[in-house]
Amino acid sequence: MKAVIFDSPRKAMVAEVPDPVIAPDEVLLAVKAAGICGTDIHIYDGDFIATYPVIPGHEFAGEVVDVGKAVESIKPGDRVAVDPGVFCRKCSFCKENRENFCSDFKAYGVHFNGGFAELTAIKEENVYQIDGLSYLEGAMVEPTGCAIHGIKQVGIDLGDHVLIFGCGPIGLILMQLCRSYGSATTTVVDLFQEKLDLAKKLGATNALLADADISRNLKEIRPEGFQVVIDATGLPSVVQSMFNYVRDRGRLLFFGVCPPNAKIEISPYDIYKRELKIFGTFAILYTALPAIEMIREKKINVEAIVSHRFPLDEFITGLNMMLDKTGSMKIMIEPSLL
Repeated sequence: MKAVIFDSPRKAMVAEVPDPVIAPDEVLLAVKAAGICGTDIHIYDGDFIATYPVIPGHEFAGEVVDVGKAVESIKPGDRVAVDPGVFCRKCSFCKENRENFCSDFKAYGVHFNGGFAELTAIKEENVYQIDGLSYLEGAMVEPTGCAIHGIKQVGIDLGDHVLIFGCGPIGLILMQLCRSYGSATTTVVDLFQEKLDLAKKLGATNALLADADISRNLKEIRPEGFQVVIDATGLPSVVQSMFNYVRDRGRLLFFGVCPPNAKIEISPYDIYKRELKIFGTFAILYTALPAIEMIREKKINVEAIVSHRFPLDEFITGLNMMLDKTGSMKIMIEPSLL
C-alpha cells in the first residue's frame, strides 16, 4: 500500500509499505479522508512527542474492511472516525478519567501508524461509527473533539462575550462551538481577510483584521473586555496580548500550541487583583461522541473549513502549503481521490 512516512524530523516521503496486519482487537480501515493538522507540522519539525519512523495523521475517517477475531461492536462496511489516543488504563491518571495525561500516553499518527495511508490498523475501542456523516466530516471529528474539550475547560456561560485570536480550522470550530454553547457575541481576529470572511459566513459577530488598529478596534467593541479570550494561533506574542482584552474575573484559554521553549511575561499581581483564570487544554478526552452529534446536527459546519483536497501522492504539496502559511484552511488527504 501507499503511505506517508516521516522517517525522521524534516524528512517526509510517500512510499510503498507493507499492508498492516490486524491484531484480534483491531479493525482494518481503508482511509477515506485525513486532515493535515498543525500538530503534524510539529511532528514533521521534530518538536513534538513523536516516535520515528511513523505514518502520521491523527484526524481521519474511513471504511472498515476487516475486523479481528475479538472485535464485537464493529463490522466490515462500517463508516468510522478515529479517536487517536491510546491509554494504559492502569496509571492514576487513567483511573481518574484523565487519560489525556496517561503515564504511557500514545496516539495514532504520533507513536503508532496513523491515517495518511491507504490502510491502517486501529483498536476497536478507538473507532466511532459516523452514520449520517461524510468522510470529510468524519475526519473533522478529532479536531472538533479537541475543541469541545477546550471549551469544557474554560466554560462558556450564557451571554458571554468571546474573543478568539486565529481563524484557522480550530479557531472557526471554537467560534461555532461558543455560539452553540450560548455566547452572546463572538469576535475573531486574523491576519488573512479571506479567513475573516469565512468566519462571518459561519456566524462570527465581529471579524477583525490583525493590523495596527486592532487594539483600538477591540476596545471599541468591548471597552470593559471580553469574559472569555481564546488563543488559537500558538504565537507567544498573541498569547501575551490576550491579557489586554480580558474582562476582570474573565477566563483565558491557551489552545494554540506555542513552541516548547517559548516564554511570555505575566503579572502575578494582575491575575490576583483581577481574579483572572487561565486554562490550558491538551488533546481529546472522550469528546468524539459529542463532536459527532454536533456535526451531524449541523451545529458545527466543518466541511466549509476544508479548503483543499489532495490524493495521497500529493501529500507533500499539502504539507508545503501548511509550512508556507499561505492562508489555506483545512487541507484534506483522500487516498482514493483521483
